[in-house]
Amino acid sequence: MNLAGMLDRTIKPYILILILIFAASFLAGTVAPSSIRQQMTEMFQVVVGNFRGLAGGMIFFNILVQNVMATIFVVISGVIVGIIPTFAIGSNGFGLGVLYRQASEVSGYSKAALKILPYGVFEIPALLIAASYGLWLGVIAVRRMRGKEGTLLRFHIEHAFRRYFAVVFPLLIIAAAIETALILWLQ
Repeated sequence: MNLAGMLDRTIKPYILILILIFAASFLAGTVAPSSIRQQMTEMFQVVVGNFRGLAGGMIFFNILVQNVMATIFVVISGVIVGIIPTFAIGSNGFGLGVLYRQASEVSGYSKAALKILPYGVFEIPALLIAASYGLWLGVIAVRRMRGKEGTLLRFHIEHAFRRYFAVVFPLLIIAAAIETALILWLQ
């Protein structure tokens, strides 16, 4: 998969900023105090527990709907100066860092990396792209407020959603299929 080919130039600076935020928050999650790591792990187990006993199709549908709703919210909320997309990336990086650290303490670093890899291949790039469009829309909104952008915000939002359905949505479908398979395999 050629991620660089899927991105248009409008979000490249934003995706780079968000990758740095994700990486920093991931590292912060790996060094978080054990009490915070334990709480995050318990919350994650509750979320995964919600899927136990469901049929594969329902698990897939629920994961896909949750991820689509979250990423659309991240894109739309970007018009509020890009705060929510940035926070979403930071909190996801932190949470994944915590889960990686917890898994590495149980099974070692390489096995822990394999456990979080499915999220990093499809779901995290989808979130990064969605958040980049959200951050881009936030910058456009600020530029419009300052009178430095003449194009209506609606046109930028339409562009973001065309790209969302061309790039992010297919990634979320693949991510939901992989997560469903992992949940069914771990049951």
